[in-house]
Amino acid sequence: MDIREKCQPHLWLLTGTGEGHVFAKSLLNEGWKITVSVVSDRASIPYEKLNLEKILIGALITEEEIRNVILNERINRNGFDCVVDLTHPFAIKITRSISKVCKELEQQFIRYERAIDNISNAFLIKKFCDLENYDLKNKSILLAVGVRHLEEALTFARNSGANVYARILANPESIRKTLSSTIQKKNFAVLNPSACSDGKIEKALVRKWNIDGVISRQSGGRNEILWHQICLSMGINLWLLERPCEFKSIKSIDSYEKLIKRLKSISIK
Repeated sequence: MDIREKCQPHLWLLTGTGEGHVFAKSLLNEGWKITVSVVSDRASIPYEKLNLEKILIGALITEEEIRNVILNERINRNGFDCVVDLTHPFAIKITRSISKVCKELEQQFIRYERAIDNISNAFLIKKFCDLENYDLKNKSILLAVGVRHLEEALTFARNSGANVYARILANPESIRKTLSSTIQKKNFAVLNPSACSDGKIEKALVRKWNIDGVISRQSGGRNEILWHQICLSMGINLWLLERPCEFKSIKSIDSYEKLIKRLKSISIK
């Protein structure tokens, strides 16, 4: 028998945040075998140089697809010692499905969720309709909410009297969905978040469109921090769509150190 197969514990990481690559690399260095799931070919690029068992590419749409991955690994090899959910805080459908299937199959499961920073210069809204509680008449508002929320945010910002602009990510799905939305073609910019910490490109957009406020999501991570810093430094308002809280029953972790501690507490067969 292959000693590596026998001794190394195997994790399935479902990724959707920047932490995914960092965690995978660190876990490999600590002796774990890693299978990674990503939603697209582009998302797989950072993982290609890592010594992974597999990279599974494509969105997991149904519970049956998740179940098949877990059961196939049990049949063909030794199974996963743990499934780690590193998907985006707003990707509630996939987290719901993963946690349900793991519970049914008695599969060890850990949910990672970014810590929430209590930064005081933002208005929290539970739903986009809450924008109607603010005076946005004739204000220039920049949306940085992701294409899934774009049309809803557009509707309520316009209902509040705002002139609406958007920053969308530079990938085919985002561009396609934006072009099929009701936003004016001259009112959106295609770009990825600035690699540097000062947000030069985002600041240039704010100046170009004379933006009075930004609407983003309470997703945590570098992108949210960047908008906090930009809005504070440029003296404009920031609204954050509050993070979904339907998974309070799931005992999540919010750091790599806590993840390692939980993994080490799992008895390896």
